[in-house]
Amino acid sequence: MALAYDDIARFMKAYFTAYSEKGQTAETQHVMDSFYAPDIYFDDGAATRREDWYKACLRHPAVQDKLTLEHLVVDEKQQEAVALAKTQAIERATGKVLVEMKLSVLYAFKADDGKNIRITHVKIFLEPDPQKTARLAQAYNIGGGNP
Repeated sequence: MALAYDDIARFMKAYFTAYSEKGQTAETQHVMDSFYAPDIYFDDGAATRREDWYKACLRHPAVQDKLTLEHLVVDEKQQEAVALAKTQAIERATGKVLVEMKLSVLYAFKADDGKNIRITHVKIFLEPDPQKTARLAQAYNIGGGNP
């Protein structure tokens, strides 16, 4: 089943809100099942299954990632969308923004057996700022540093 522009756009707007508010805590992460295909994969090797991605999202309990959609381009023919977004690493205890970056993300979709849209592939392009990238890695404790 080919997914239509309006369906994908509506889905993506809901996805950004759900991920930012529910996708990073064990108690509410199941909400993301309605967005991710079980076999979702990320080009950077972060995950090749939904469960792997869920574990990765829980590795930084002191920091919440907030994604804000700024622009969306939908390609109905290829069943893909590119989102231009802002990401903020926010310290949960204080609400302090630790780092803010721009990113572009390519999402590929398919309809599941129930004809619901699911994200199957994600390719992330971060703002090319080495200082922000280092702060982001520190905030998310990537590479073993302290958050």
